[in-house]
Amino acid sequence: MPKADEKRQNQKSKTKVQSAWVLLMMVFIYIMVFATTLSIHKKHKRYSQDHSFKLTRKRVRTRKKEAKDQNDGQLNTPATLDLNDGQQEVPGTLQNDNQIELTDGLQVTDILQNKIPFDEQHQRLRFVPGTLSLTPAETLPHCYADPDIYENHFPKRKIRGIPISSKHKLVFIMIAKSGSSTGRWVMNNVLDAEELKVHKDLLDLSPGGKYEDFSAITFVRDPLSRFYSSYDEVFYRYGPWMREPERNGRYDSWAKHVRELDHPHDYVYENMTTYQEFQDAFCPPNIIPDEYKLDRAASPRRPNWCTYQPTHENGTLAAAFERFVFEYDGVSPWDVHLHLQVPMLSNQLTGRPARVNEVFKTETSIKDWENIVSRYGQTLPDDDDENLNARSIPRRFNPKLVSIVTKRRICQIAAIDYCCLNFKLPMECDDTEVDVSCSLDKDEQGDYRIQPWSHPHEVSRDRSGVRIDLG
Repeated sequence: MPKADEKRQNQKSKTKVQSAWVLLMMVFIYIMVFATTLSIHKKHKRYSQDHSFKLTRKRVRTRKKEAKDQNDGQLNTPATLDLNDGQQEVPGTLQNDNQIELTDGLQVTDILQNKIPFDEQHQRLRFVPGTLSLTPAETLPHCYADPDIYENHFPKRKIRGIPISSKHKLVFIMIAKSGSSTGRWVMNNVLDAEELKVHKDLLDLSPGGKYEDFSAITFVRDPLSRFYSSYDEVFYRYGPWMREPERNGRYDSWAKHVRELDHPHDYVYENMTTYQEFQDAFCPPNIIPDEYKLDRAASPRRPNWCTYQPTHENGTLAAAFERFVFEYDGVSPWDVHLHLQVPMLSNQLTGRPARVNEVFKTETSIKDWENIVSRYGQTLPDDDDENLNARSIPRRFNPKLVSIVTKRRICQIAAIDYCCLNFKLPMECDDTEVDVSCSLDKDEQGDYRIQPWSHPHEVSRDRSGVRIDLG
């Protein structure tokens, strides 16, 4: 073959190879573009699904405003309460919204137990707290505490101390205002535990962790009752009377912390600057027996007769509490006692709960602890032992003076605890017109996810019908 023809043949072969490579690259680029487009579409679709309820609420508010304008300010909806001699709208309601149906709790239970399939067309199911046929320990693993929304409710420090009994391979996860003091005493004094340091997200309990083969238990509390107790605790701890240490220098670091804190709700202390003024509010001087009057010189850290008496307040403390409930956004706690329970049991990075084998309720704590210690051949002291009722002090404000709308706002704040621990709603909040419900969907990995239908900062904080006079 002539050299010229051979050269042309080689050139053609080279061109074919180059063309094949170009074609292959074009196919590869096309596949990458298609995959990227599909991924973006899925993320956009999921975002739309997750946030569509916000658009629905906006349309509801628009319809309500139009109806109000057309009726000269008279909004005709069934969700009204007769408070303060007037018809007042219930905060955080979803009036006239027939687009969102509630799913029966039994059906949601069957879905979680994989007895029936999850209808992908719905994307997001709505159900009422406390209606699942599951225990708190069975419900919790499906929970999702959004790390962005509940950022301030997770433990702050990288390390936290919890009672761990190496002898009995038992871990007690403490939650403030949920029987933590009683549980700590039982663990340390009956079950030979010691307070050990673990990662704040409880990674030590996970597979591969130091305590992976230990049994992990915790106690949780009815969210409404716990919120009352949490408020009482932080009201006392951050009062103006706590800004000075004792004469011997004790509590100096706490006093310094209180002085330096820019309290976000310091209005609750209006007209109340000393502990004596606080005590007089819940324990007026006229109710103190003569034999205890000399002990009336109140100290914030020294108990006296008034410390253990039921409140006799006239509504001043309850009014401050109600104002706080509606001005607090529910996602910005400044003290651990205000942290919601579920985030305290969860991993802040993933929003998913740590491994918890058993979840007990504080309402039956003594009986439950009796059963727990009996597993290890131990018994509790007598029921009247003060250690089993640690820090049991009567409420300072009068809960009987708290309005229904305030209780409903508290249920909205604590919705994640109601949903993820399967607590039944109190009667005041168990109303389909009140926006306290749960959501079930799937995350990007296809795992079920329970969380509030509406988060605390997303619902209305209308204070209609709530007293806010602190004078």
